[in-house]
Amino acid sequence: MKSTLFATTLLFGFVALLCGCTKRLPESEYLSFYEANCKSEFFRGGVTFYAMPLSADYEKVKWGTPLDSGMRVLFWATPRSNLEFENAFLISKKDSSAVVAFRKSVTFELGAADSFVLSFADKKNGAALYVSNVSHGIGGIEMNLKNCDNIRLIEK
Repeated sequence: MKSTLFATTLLFGFVALLCGCTKRLPESEYLSFYEANCKSEFFRGGVTFYAMPLSADYEKVKWGTPLDSGMRVLFWATPRSNLEFENAFLISKKDSSAVVAFRKSVTFELGAADSFVLSFADKKNGAALYVSNVSHGIGGIEMNLKNCDNIRLIEK
């Protein structure tokens, strides 16, 4: 009896912990909160690099619908210096995925930055982003991506 009560209490505590870690926001607050809490930062060679994985909820608020089941990462660097790179990978434990497509973005919000949208076939929460052969002698950089799946949009 005591072991069943203990297991039940432990289970309820675990469920409460999971529920307590999810942040649900209305559409009006979602983008600014997500952008403030989900970007990673890395500095090298006078350039600051940022990376932010885009969740399905983020894509829904930003563009009206999630784009597909893959994963996109917004990658940008300041100051703008016409950066280029050879390739990008998501690295998760012993597994890696190469970028399937990337494009340099024209951004009005980040006018002083070089900005890229990286598309990957598979979603890898908690992965690191490795960008190889960044121009201007910077070389390869690796950034741990934040897992922001717990930041959710309140559905209307």
